[in-house]
Amino acid sequence: MWKSILYVLFMAGLNSAWAGPFDPIVSKAWVGESIPGQSTATLQLNLTTIKPVTLVSVSSPFAESVEIHNLTKVRGALKPQIVHSLPLPDHRTIAFGSQGLFLMMTGIKQPLKMGDRVPINLSFKFTDKQIRIISAEAEVKKMELSYKHYGPKEVYDHRQ
Repeated sequence: MWKSILYVLFMAGLNSAWAGPFDPIVSKAWVGESIPGQSTATLQLNLTTIKPVTLVSVSSPFAESVEIHNLTKVRGALKPQIVHSLPLPDHRTIAFGSQGLFLMMTGIKQPLKMGDRVPINLSFKFTDKQIRIISAEAEVKKMELSYKHYGPKEVYDHRQ
């Protein structure tokens, strides 16, 4: 009898750590490499939902915080607004980094170099009020022209 009880408790503990069949799927997660002195970076990823969920927070050990932002038009200008939770419909893929939604890593704790892997944790609240954390990794990709500054006669590479 004790074996059965311990087995059930063990399996329940494992179930809370594993991603379930109805959990959101994180894909195409990436962030651009940083330049010296840079304290923020935009985290881009796709979230595919099976059932309706609410994204309640995002975190990474590489940053002090990760904020959910939504671009809205205010008097003709686009302004980012922090969103404290984001309801996501079922059977959709939401692309963060387009459609006005993005994730901003603030207080970057170390330089982000091409090829690095940045761990991220996304917290979701399901319709039954259960909170589940999904872990993923974002690849650090090389920035193309955005890190270069063009002077009168040459191009400055701020990564050096």
